Amino acid sequence: MRKEVKHLLYLSIALIIIYFLSYVFNLNWIRFIELKFQDLMYNLRGKLKINSHVVVVGMDEKTLSWFEGEGDFWPLSRAKYAMVIHKLFQAGAKSVLLDVSFTNPSEEDPKGDRYLAAVLLLDKRVVLGTYLINEKKSYESYSEVVKKKLEKNTGYLRYVYKMKNFRELSLISPISVYKIRPPIKVFTDVAPVASFEVAAVDIDGKIRKLPLFIEEKWAIETKRTSGFLPHMDILGYALYVGQNPMKSDLMVDFKKRRVEIPVKKNGIKTDTYYVPFDNHGLLNLYYYGIGEDNFKTISFIDVYKGNPEELRKIVNGKVVIIGYTATAKGLYDLRVTPFSNNEPGVYIHATAIENMIRNDSLKFVPFIYKLILVVTIVLASLLILSVNKIEINFVVFLIVPVLLIISYFYFKSRMFLDTSFPIFSVFVMGLFGISEKFYIDAKDKRRFREFLYRYLDEKIADQIIKEGKTQLSNEKKNVVVLFSDIRGFTKMSENKDPEEIVKILNIYFDRMSNVIRNNGGMIDKFIGDAIMAIFGVPFTQDDDAERAVKAAIEMRKELKKLREEMGTDIDNGIGLHYGEVVVGNIGASFRWDYTCIGDTVNTASRIESLTRKVDKSILITEAVYERVQGKFKVNYEGAYEVKGKSIAVKVYSVYEEGMEE
Repeated sequence: MRKEVKHLLYLSIALIIIYFLSYVFNLNWIRFIELKFQDLMYNLRGKLKINSHVVVVGMDEKTLSWFEGEGDFWPLSRAKYAMVIHKLFQAGAKSVLLDVSFTNPSEEDPKGDRYLAAVLLLDKRVVLGTYLINEKKSYESYSEVVKKKLEKNTGYLRYVYKMKNFRELSLISPISVYKIRPPIKVFTDVAPVASFEVAAVDIDGKIRKLPLFIEEKWAIETKRTSGFLPHMDILGYALYVGQNPMKSDLMVDFKKRRVEIPVKKNGIKTDTYYVPFDNHGLLNLYYYGIGEDNFKTISFIDVYKGNPEELRKIVNGKVVIIGYTATAKGLYDLRVTPFSNNEPGVYIHATAIENMIRNDSLKFVPFIYKLILVVTIVLASLLILSVNKIEINFVVFLIVPVLLIISYFYFKSRMFLDTSFPIFSVFVMGLFGISEKFYIDAKDKRRFREFLYRYLDEKIADQIIKEGKTQLSNEKKNVVVLFSDIRGFTKMSENKDPEEIVKILNIYFDRMSNVIRNNGGMIDKFIGDAIMAIFGVPFTQDDDAERAVKAAIEMRKELKKLREEMGTDIDNGIGLHYGEVVVGNIGASFRWDYTCIGDTVNTASRIESLTRKVDKSILITEAVYERVQGKFKVNYEGAYEVKGKSIAVKVYSVYEEGMEE
């Protein structure tokens, strides 16, 4: 296994383990990435235009200023609410929800409280929202008078959920509070009451979920009920489908993770509506866009002064929610959603109920399938990056748009498939794998360049590098092999110090090597005091033999200069042969050389040895002679038997003026 592939395998395993452990231990960073990816899906999908089933009656600046002009300052007389509710039902509203709290009696207008209570009793399709007392400490800080009133005001407990598959409750972590602070008793005695809490806030401060039930510890402590109370929006939805929340047996199925709203006619169950929730009892909201763009909004004052027949065109058959809008200054009820940083809470309720009616809540792909996807994508990336071609490696990044497209179409179908971590994994593996390959290639090229510049002419070396090669190919080809050996080296060594011998050899090899390289030859190796060079690698050229002979002549000329400069009697013999060899990277796994092997190499070495016997400085075989005939001064020296050859080899000596023969 290649080193870079092994590194990628380790990285793959690490990514899978990180993903698995992040979900097992519910780490915030993985959750944060998932949430941002969900926002990305909303941005890609854009805003949806829907024909909504919910209408918002806005308690806005226009309303507050108009009533202020009439002498009715905030908080408004409850009689105003009563009149608006009555008009809404006259106009055909199916249910009305108040995202407004009435936890204290009106001191300025007690008649207004009685009027509103009468309307609530008459129109039994109103749900009153209220807030929560989260901590027991807060409740205990209340005065005893207030606590006694609250303990008697338990009408809201009539709407407690019945429970199915109760054993599965241990796997649920619902929102738990100490107590619900209900509206005044005159209201709770006649109308459904529930929390209007929307603060299922994610770690990035946005609201993407809404609690379908809340566990009230006070009811459990006092053994009044099981403590699982429905949300205001569930009660409003039950009224929309024509059911009395108190008589319709609202049910929580902890195993199937859903709220069940049975439909009864004459006391007989005919159908059931289902609203799903997650492990925390939360409805995953599916936003359509900015609330005001999707839900028809009427100013409270326009309903108050409006004509029921005109209202009918807007609210007939709809759920109506009364709540504060963004323009209601001083009545801050703004939240952060995927589409807005200042979304009035009333539109979150509208979204939740619209989701229930359309069965549009966002479903999440189970973790096991996401884990399988991560493993699949990581292994696919590993497979692509294992290919030893960088061009193919870049294909790995095409996985990213594919994952985005898949997630997008899932999201449009109200199913969230989080592919953020698989995409992250693709980028990490892709960047790491390709970067390491570039680094290794650069390292190989640098090493290869050093090798080429050491043994080849720079023009040839540059040409090879330009082709993007990091090693030379293994092949059979015809080349000219040149062998050069110093004559009498042993005798010379006996008369000189080692330092001087090494100095002479280094200068000699440097001069001879430059001559060979300048003529397009490749220095194959130095063997003691001998030089082996090849002409015809890595590229075969028509004048390989001519350049080889020319190099031999120039080596002799350079040797003459060297002898004059150093005052030494150093001498050499040069033998050349042309024939087929095997060229390639030969050696051990930790060290190799680009060289050639074969009979041609052995013959060239034997011809060089003949220079002593024939007493000529340069000898070439007939195979070389045939390729340089007429271009150099050549003498036929005869046919000689050489080791390894059954037939005598014809040899020729080469001479040129200025060259020591």
